[in-house]
Amino acid sequence: MSRPTIAGAVASCVLLVTLSACGGAATPAPAASSVAAAPSVAAPSAAAPSVAAPSAAAPSVAPTTSEPSIAIPSFALPSEAKDLEALLPDTLCGAKALKASMSGTSFAKTADQQFLDALKAVGKTPADVAFAIAAGADSGCTAGIFRVQGADANALKTAMLAAAAKSSGTPTQKSVGGKDVYVTTESDSTSYVYFHGDAAIFVGAKTESDAAGILQQLP
Repeated sequence: MSRPTIAGAVASCVLLVTLSACGGAATPAPAASSVAAAPSVAAPSAAAPSVAAPSAAAPSVAPTTSEPSIAIPSFALPSEAKDLEALLPDTLCGAKALKASMSGTSFAKTADQQFLDALKAVGKTPADVAFAIAAGADSGCTAGIFRVQGADANALKTAMLAAAAKSSGTPTQKSVGGKDVYVTTESDSTSYVYFHGDAAIFVGAKTESDAAGILQQLP
């Protein structure tokens, strides 16, 4: 992943794991039914009479079509940390939030080495991790919680900031939505991260106003 900020890297990891865990493959849609062609009606040929011949309208034959049916695949998002999901807003930037969460066991299967190193620095393993993410459909807004059970708050912050700095540089500190956050601007959105107990809580939004509204709803 390019420029994995704290929020961006966690969110990308969550989404990657989420998508890979979604069961159910799409059922190929059947080929569209052929459209019945309207039969052609040939006009009779006749020599032109000296008087106008009455015109006969060709019978109108309406073509028939049958709509192809498309099978929509069904899948279930992972929900292994419902307590964390409950802490995330149900709506984000005016859109209903789609939530997913995973425990450390699932996280370990796709964990980035950067995060494994950060966990090791605080004396923890993927088994101690749980995370949840919420995304507002088509809004560009996300919120998430990355918790390392029992980790020292200062040690966790130091380790995660150090890991992020290796690739994305040192984030800017400021107050947004009543929270003291670390801010990193990316090409199409901005990430806002703060630390609360043994968790890193992050928000992604296109505008600071949107981010402030989400941050105000978080612990």
